[in-house]
Amino acid sequence: MDSPSHSSVIIIGAGISGISAGKVLAENGIEDMLILEASDRIGGRIRKENFGGVSVELGAGWVAGVGGKEPNPVWELASQSGLRTCFSDYSNARYNIYDRSGKIFPSGVAADSYKKAVDSAIEKLRSLEANLDSEVTEQPRSPKTPIELAIDFILHDFEMAEVEPISTYVDFGEREFLVADDRGYEHLLYKMAEDFLFTSEGKILDNRLKLNKVI
Repeated sequence: MDSPSHSSVIIIGAGISGISAGKVLAENGIEDMLILEASDRIGGRIRKENFGGVSVELGAGWVAGVGGKEPNPVWELASQSGLRTCFSDYSNARYNIYDRSGKIFPSGVAADSYKKAVDSAIEKLRSLEANLDSEVTEQPRSPKTPIELAIDFILHDFEMAEVEPISTYVDFGEREFLVADDRGYEHLLYKMAEDFLFTSEGKILDNRLKLNKVI
């Protein structure tokens, strides 16, 4: 479809929000739209690269929020598209730590290191609370060894990062599925775009989508 000389709507960005907005507008009879994307592709942070013959996700990698009372539209689209996914079981994540040679640390070593990291975090918190009204001169000890760095990530960036309920999990469920499909997570964006943009052999040829347009 040719781009109109005058557009009722201009959408900035062809990431998942921009493509979703275009789809909803088209479903409601508004087709004189223009989608302007700064890069040379759609998808935004959803992108993949070939690494050693394998597709590796560089942005979004999981479909989060599955198994709840409300259906997750992304999960429904993934199921309809036959996207290959794997359930992510985090129950042993804190102990499944691998060294640089690819060998897993013994569970006892990992568990002991994890307990020490938790105890250290609690001690630091108590120390900070006790020194709120005074200057804290001692800097917290930073992780040094590979196993300490891994545990620091699991403990602080993963397990303790979510201090408030996330709406995705509240609305759609707490299960997560890793996208493990050679077509990549971006395949869902192209399937969504097909609903309202002219495509041929997997390529978007609709002139209402303008790539390399920096706003």
